[in-house]
Amino acid sequence: MSRRYHGWWVVFCAFVVALYGWGFGFYGLSLYLVALHQKLGWTPAMISTGITFYYVLGAFVVMQVGDAIQRAGARPIVLTGMALMGAGVATLAVAREAWHLYLAFLLMIPGWGAMGGGSINTIVAQWFDRRRGLAASLALSGATCGGLLFAPALAWAIDSWGFARACYGAIAVMVMTLGPLAGLVLRPRRPTEHDIGDDGVTRATTGGEAKTRRELLGEPRYLTMVGAFSIGLLAQISFIAHQAAFLEPTLGLKGAGWAVSLTALSALAGRVVVGLIVDRVDRRGCSSVVLAVQAASMIVLLSTSSVAGLYVGCLLFGFGVGNLITLPGLIVQQEFPRRDFARAVSFNVAITQLVAAVGPSLIGLLHDLSGSYRTSLTACLVLQIAAAILVLVRPGPRPIDLPADA
Repeated sequence: MSRRYHGWWVVFCAFVVALYGWGFGFYGLSLYLVALHQKLGWTPAMISTGITFYYVLGAFVVMQVGDAIQRAGARPIVLTGMALMGAGVATLAVAREAWHLYLAFLLMIPGWGAMGGGSINTIVAQWFDRRRGLAASLALSGATCGGLLFAPALAWAIDSWGFARACYGAIAVMVMTLGPLAGLVLRPRRPTEHDIGDDGVTRATTGGEAKTRRELLGEPRYLTMVGAFSIGLLAQISFIAHQAAFLEPTLGLKGAGWAVSLTALSALAGRVVVGLIVDRVDRRGCSSVVLAVQAASMIVLLSTSSVAGLYVGCLLFGFGVGNLITLPGLIVQQEFPRRDFARAVSFNVAITQLVAAVGPSLIGLLHDLSGSYRTSLTACLVLQIAAAILVLVRPGPRPIDLPADA
């Protein structure tokens, strides 16, 4: 690594953005549900409806974030998103009426867009070409740490201090740490700044008008990529939502908790491993392998009832968690012009978020109809196999002839 290259400071800042973005805007949602149910007596169904509203409306905001960063720069977008995320969580802390819940989520939605996957990928892409896979994997490891570190800390604070004080404390920590870091680090890249081997690699592809979203949907290669990651994430998020419930009868609640932690640790390790090799291999092939490993995890979980077998299944499943939000941006870099990157990645994040949002409900319905999670896990297995095959389909010519190592 070039120690003097400012891009690595940007990666560190993006890691912190992802830590708080996923901590407050993704993993924190389940904590808000429990806290509001206990505090106000609101039913899980009522709160879950608000969460569905958050994901669905958020998808339309997410698809704009790449263009917004390219126009205004990363610094104002991230700082504004941080402020809105904090304001939304603070509103949840003082909520008393149902409409307060929706107001809070309306504030959090642009915060999630500015601190989520589309934003992180766009920020990293402004600083890295050849080593973008490693840089994006390191930056998005912050998302995994949002579940591994931030969410448990917030849960402890809620239990110890109460919901409102815990939220205020967490918001204060975010503002005091991320605010100055983003203000100092997220500056525009100077023309003279290049990472190792980046100078001149893709600069010739920056001209012309970026494709519209309609034109992107007319690209067969884009459709197979989006389709593969949509159904892959549908299966992944569905299992994560029901993982503890599936494991609890065999492992007990504490054992299920340890299995979830093992999944998160495996996700962090998997992201680092893939990041180290993805810049030197075919990215669609790498994606297919990741999805195949998750399919193997479903086979293990379906074929065993032993404690050790269940932990192995969770370990294998964790390997792909997180990589499915990193890999689409790397495929876009490899197959599309540089000018299309921000819009193509943000649009992919929005579509996959919309599709994946219905997964937990569908898997829950399959469980209720069949009386067990076996049918649900089989459905996840089928989706993962289909995604692993679909991502390898490359119809038509590449939209641009990029160098193989770009």
